[in-house]
Amino acid sequence: MFASKNTEMTRTYIFAALALVALSCSDDDEAQDTTKPVILAATVNGEDHDLEFNAGDALQLEVDLSDNEDLSQFKIEVHDIFDGHDHNKVLDGDAWELTEIINVTGANATVNHTLSVPNPVTAGPHHFIFRVLDAAGNESEFMEMDFILKNGEEPTFSISDPDFSNEVPAPKGQSLAITGTINDDEDLAEVIITIEEEEEHNHKNASGAIIFSYDADLAGTSDTSFDLSTVDIAIPATSETGHYELKISAKDNEGNYGVFTAELDVM
Repeated sequence: MFASKNTEMTRTYIFAALALVALSCSDDDEAQDTTKPVILAATVNGEDHDLEFNAGDALQLEVDLSDNEDLSQFKIEVHDIFDGHDHNKVLDGDAWELTEIINVTGANATVNHTLSVPNPVTAGPHHFIFRVLDAAGNESEFMEMDFILKNGEEPTFSISDPDFSNEVPAPKGQSLAITGTINDDEDLAEVIITIEEEEEHNHKNASGAIIFSYDADLAGTSDTSFDLSTVDIAIPATSETGHYELKISAKDNEGNYGVFTAELDVM
């Protein structure tokens, strides 16, 4: 009889303990923060696109952050994008690559932070990558902002026709003729020309359809000038109607990139 009562009491205690554990786990699950923080907006020197800076410039970053509970850290990265997005290549002595982490607190915060562009620095296209972490360890979606660095030694563009100060018509099935040259005080090493469909401006660097691509390797030619009229820039007849970006990149033997962009209306 005593054995039976003890067994029953033991079972009761076990069931009660298991219930408490289950309730505790349920409360923990409900309390766990799994919501990612958000980067609401970002500007550099008051602008959020078409960014160009010079060697030695001071850059004032202003970034708005938000979380459902508590922010923790804001991360800034700078990389060149000379060869796509390969961040593992060997850097030259004047390349700009940077990582900084800033502590932040509260559910909402605005980060104001100043960076200085190195001088000297290799000229060309770069980008910022912004991320934010909350106190629970959740990481935001990244925000990416492209910009061009200049140092006064990059290849330059002299284009007389067409007038690219406004969007230029580019009829399907025809060629876009460009009168102009690319010039550099050192020998040019490469010229790349692309026409790419414009995507909505969203800082995620979403790529549109590329309808034209040209790549000229000039290494060893001792050319300090390139005639753009020699390139047949054909607009495919099958292209989608819409707004496109013409991008001309030129690299010299010192590793500096010059970049020219213009808007095209494919019709």
